[in-house]
Amino acid sequence: MYNAHFTAFTTPCEIQMDVASKQEGEEILSFLLTEIQRLQSQYSFFETTSQIYAINHRTQDTLTITQELSAILRLSLFYTKMTQGIFDVALAGTLRQAYKADSLHVYQRICETLSPFASSQCLSLEETTLHFTNPYTQIDLGGIVKEYAVDQTILVLQKMGITSALVNFGGDVAVYGNCDNEPWRIGIQDPEDPDKNVTIRELHNASLCTSGHSKRFTSIEEKRFSHIIAPHTQVTSLMPPCQISIMAPTTVDAGIWSTALLINPLLRSPQHITTLSVWASHD
Repeated sequence: MYNAHFTAFTTPCEIQMDVASKQEGEEILSFLLTEIQRLQSQYSFFETTSQIYAINHRTQDTLTITQELSAILRLSLFYTKMTQGIFDVALAGTLRQAYKADSLHVYQRICETLSPFASSQCLSLEETTLHFTNPYTQIDLGGIVKEYAVDQTILVLQKMGITSALVNFGGDVAVYGNCDNEPWRIGIQDPEDPDKNVTIRELHNASLCTSGHSKRFTSIEEKRFSHIIAPHTQVTSLMPPCQISIMAPTTVDAGIWSTALLINPLLRSPQHITTLSVWASHD
């Protein structure tokens, strides 16, 4: 089993694959890294050369986008509807500007000003034509592009004839086949102790994603705000450390539902979504 570690989407990543030789593994990895880097560069919120940056700094409200971006946005809009607006690339993109505030007063003022524009209802998509109703709405694919990259990596490996593989981008995991003739066993990390697992689960031709509030946040005047941007009707400030792990057929599915259910555990999920672990602080 060839095992490679690298960094992508600002997180530690790992790919394991069943190949005949180290050379074959290195050749496949080189090809995969080129594609992973392309996705990261094209759909980054922050990189000035990305399509997303160009959209968010547009000078007109109607733009022509690529077929791939159109497909990702259509998928995003589908999940916005399925999660009752909890997952929304326009919500995340528009309100992310508030995290630059140097005071809670400024943070609140930015949120109040931009909230009417922080919704996918402010945009429309037809084929490769993207239209905005105003100049303020921005989009952020941070909640889907890493998961999309995992799924694309799995598809490429399968097309190459690799019979068994694990792809792990910052805890977004997808597997197929077996690991040395045994099922893949995935540990779900204890958010309070990185050296321990809450549980270990077997994964068969599926994806597992974990979402939580404890590791990534922004501090403004010593008040912590989760990196997960939620609608104002939901909880937006950092709750006591908690996380949820979801298994689904695809990584996009698992990732979006783990985030949505973290924000609103009462949200009804589809039958193919399986909750593997829920952890909450009792402090």
